[in-house]
Amino acid sequence: MQILNSLVPIFAVIALGILLRRNSALTGETTQAFNRFAYYFALPMFLFYKLGGAPSGTGLANRFMLTLFGASLATAIVSWLVTVAANTRFSSRGALIQAGFRGNLAFIGLPLILFTTFELPYEQRALLEAAVLVALTPVAIFYNGASVLVLAIYNQRTESSFSWKSIFFNIVTNPLLLACLAGLLVQSSGLRIPTAVARTCEVVGASAFPMALVGIGSQLASISVATRWTELLITTGLKNVFCPVIGWLIGRSVGLQGMELLVILILCAVPTAVSSYVLTDQMDGDTELAASSVVIGTACSMVTLSVLLALPF
Repeated sequence: MQILNSLVPIFAVIALGILLRRNSALTGETTQAFNRFAYYFALPMFLFYKLGGAPSGTGLANRFMLTLFGASLATAIVSWLVTVAANTRFSSRGALIQAGFRGNLAFIGLPLILFTTFELPYEQRALLEAAVLVALTPVAIFYNGASVLVLAIYNQRTESSFSWKSIFFNIVTNPLLLACLAGLLVQSSGLRIPTAVARTCEVVGASAFPMALVGIGSQLASISVATRWTELLITTGLKNVFCPVIGWLIGRSVGLQGMELLVILILCAVPTAVSSYVLTDQMDGDTELAASSVVIGTACSMVTLSVLLALPF
């Protein structure tokens, strides 16, 4: 029942987005509008009120952050070693490495965790959610920085053509990062978010995940899959299987178990983020391979996440 109750709603909404796009009920312009609203308004408001009103869970958040960061870093290094050892096309390596470690934490990971922990007692659920949100902030910074680095090294033009100042500015002004920092500030200050503000954030934030998931489906429907199956399957295996295995090893070593361990493994196992394709396109990497990695990774993650949710924790 855990698989049905947690996983099916996520991929059902993604499938709805695919259906709507293929039947022309959604266009590229409306999809972009959905994504912009979810990214710049709905999800930041959700993160702010969730963190601002959550109980403190610093110890658990630190263990979550260490586990997710360690698993992501290890996967990034192994992805780099594999692409070099396999002698893949130079301009394709950045897209492959990024697809190997950058997961869709916000738009697939978070709603899946919310569904998975829904039946827990409120105090336990709130503590887990707060710890996850705190842990995501530094990992998101790592995702952006590491992705920019590998795509700057492996692309079809020189690294000097990029403005590192502009890239740094985009990272520090990221709306999700700013929302998390604002929520943490409110949480640590002991202040209470005014009821009217909290309810507004709750109403708008509730639209974040359905809009984002429909947007993901719409984007997936517009992507044609490349035929370089060996590279795609290697990247998918690293992201969907290797990363959660490393996460399990690190998580167990820092004392995570039960639902705590399951939550962090879900974040390790989520598929490659659609934003990896967007960044690859902006930095003149192999966009066809990046887009295909998102499609194949999302499809395969249905299996790996199902296995993960079926395991006894």
